[in-house]
Formats: sequence, structure tokens, C-alpha cells
Amino acid sequence: MSVLNMIPLTAMKLQMLFAVCFARAYQEIPKYQHRDPVTSKVLLCDQCPPGTAVKRHCSTEEPTVCAPCPEKCFAEQWHWGDSCQHCTSVCKERQIVQRECNSTHDRLCECIPGYHLVVEFCVRHTACSPGFGVIVQGTPERNTVCEKCPPGYYSSTSSSTEPCIPHRNCTQLGLKTVRPGTATQDILCDTENKEFNFNCSHQHTDCHIDITLCEEAIFQFLASPPLASFSVEHLSESLPGRKVDWKSVERLKKSCSPRQQALHLLRLWREQNKDQEKVLSIIQGVNHCERKVSRCASVKNLTLEDLLTLMESLPGEKVSEEDVRALVRSCPSQHHILQLLHLWKIQNGGQDLAKALSYSLRKLHLKGARRPLLKILKRISRIISASTIYRMYEKIIVNMIQDNTCFKTKLYND
Repeated sequence: MSVLNMIPLTAMKLQMLFAVCFARAYQEIPKYQHRDPVTSKVLLCDQCPPGTAVKRHCSTEEPTVCAPCPEKCFAEQWHWGDSCQHCTSVCKERQIVQRECNSTHDRLCECIPGYHLVVEFCVRHTACSPGFGVIVQGTPERNTVCEKCPPGYYSSTSSSTEPCIPHRNCTQLGLKTVRPGTATQDILCDTENKEFNFNCSHQHTDCHIDITLCEEAIFQFLASPPLASFSVEHLSESLPGRKVDWKSVERLKKSCSPRQQALHLLRLWREQNKDQEKVLSIIQGVNHCERKVSRCASVKNLTLEDLLTLMESLPGEKVSEEDVRALVRSCPSQHHILQLLHLWKIQNGGQDLAKALSYSLRKLHLKGARRPLLKILKRISRIISASTIYRMYEKIIVNMIQDNTCFKTKLYND
């Protein structure tokens, strides 16, 4: 068969296929029975599609005529009614509009954040008790799912959002275990062995397990005047609750600058008094901040070039390219940003991290840095800058220094 003879045959096949598809589509239009008032015959009329209603029934000469639903009315299905349904006027208590009404769908309402639908009412998500953590977050349709903290994890608060937290590893931190962890409290480490924290000039290029950017930023804020104007001995005596032992204070004086002395003393004091209610509430706030930073910084698609570009954009003393490369070799890729900012903080103890990130973002924008890098830094900057814990810490600690009665009576350490 010649090529010329094949062309009409192909065209004929396409026409037949189109006719079959059209016939099937035509057959799928649902029908309804209607008695013609003139002839009294029962006719099979086409139903009207979603978004419309019957304007005029079919007759022996004409098909069904459909008209669009009027404003604030809808029709979700094919039907033969001569009117559309009215939209739901308002959402119920503790509900917000998830989707506005249109010609084919009613207004869709859902429970506000923190609530879920039970029958027709929005009920608050269940808070997991201490010793239990969230394994499935609550949604507008379903409740929180809690699970008992497994061995090695704990939860000390009631929360509808927070999972169980891993116990700290005192051995990996170079400390001794004073009290084992339970399902409701963390392991307590001996703070007297934290000598590695006092080597203020040492550049840590190994991969750290516990990066605490929020805590560093907050304590750095507090270590600014007026607290930095105190001598470390005076500040140690002024802080209420259990006192930091004098050996640790002496090591701080020998190893660190006055500003760093206040910073590390606050960390030791906080560890000594973490069971006090006022301190515990702030620790939980800091931990929440750390989890948010860790989640948004855990990305895998950053390159060495991105990290070097970031380091170049930060103010103050730079972390060397050799140390950045060592970081990349020793740390998982999703931890690179946190580790790099941690190294920068060690190099620039007096710098404010939130201001440094804002400065860095401006420079990176001008240089046309890659979008993933900008996105991560914006999120971290927003979390740290927006934290109200800074002022909470300052107000509570300054008040406690002025009034020791806000603490329960505890025996001071030797």
C-alpha cells in the first residue's frame, strides 16, 4: 500500500475514534424523566451539570435548558432541580473559612489551630502528659496522638505539639552522671567537670552533638551590661539559689575574658538551679527555640561554596577555610549551617548573632547568593530575633538578683 493511500485511512481512524469518545461522553450525561405538559409523554431529559440548575425542562423539540446558579448558591452534583442550594452563611464557633463558597461547592469551614472536629464541635487537641510525647500532630480533622516516652527519652511538660526529647549523654559531654534520666526528666550531669567550656580561646572544629544557638544568643545578650560590669565573684554571690562552686569560678577567671566569664557563669548557674520553677520555665522556652532552629536548619543540599560564602558575609573574625572544610568532613550535611554558626560564635564571643545574621543576609542579597541558603538564614534569623525569651531572662534574673526570696530555700554548695 502506498503512502498516499495510508493518509486517508489514518484520518478516517481518527474521525471514528473522536466519534466514539463523543458518543461515550454524551451517554455519560445523566438523565431524568419528565412528563411533557403538552403531549403528556414521559421524556428522558438531560440533567444540569454542577454549578447550574434547570431553567426549562426538555420537550420533544428542545433539550433541557440550564442556567448558572445565582450568587451565594451552589450545586455540587448533576441534578434536575430548578434551584441551587444556598451557601452556608457563617462558620461555627472556633472555626475559620478554609474555602469560600462558589457555584459548585459550599463554603468549607475548619477548626482553628489547636482544635479538631468532634461531631459538629471544635475541641482542643489533647495535651500529652509529662512522660508522654506527640507522635502525630493534631490537625483540624483529628486529635493529637501521644506515646509514652521510650527508654532514653523524656518529656517534662504537658504539650499538644512537643515530642519526647532524647536524654543528654554526659559521657559525650565530658561529664559525670549525677542522676539518671527518667520518662519525665533529663539526665543530670556534674557541672564541675565542664572544664572544656572554659577554654575560651580554643577553636572547636570537630562536629558538636549539641549546638545551642538560642542559648548562646540569649546568654550573650545577658552577659552584656549591666551583668558584664559585675566581677565574676560578685555575680556568682548575687545569683540566688544554689551557688556555683568556687573552683569553677576560679577556672573561669583564669581562662576567659570578663564578658565570657559572665556568659559561662550563667550557664553553670542555670544547670545548678534547673529544678527551680522560674528557671525551668525559661529552659523549656529555650529548648523550644532550639528545636525550631534545628528543624529549619536541617538541610542537605548546601555546598561547600555556600558555607564559604556565608562565612565571608558574616561580620567580625572569620572562620578559616581550612576549618570550614574540616567541619564538612566531620559533620553530616544537614548540620553544616548550625556547626558553622557555632564556630563563628566561638570566634566572635562579643557579637550579637541576630544582628550578625541580618547583616549577612543584606550582603548575600547583594551578591545574589543561592535561594536555599537565603531561605535557611531568614528562618533562623526570624526565630532568634523574634524570641521574647531574651527579655524574660533579663527581667527574671535581674529581679532574682535584687530579691532572693523568689527562690525556694536551698542549701548552697560547698
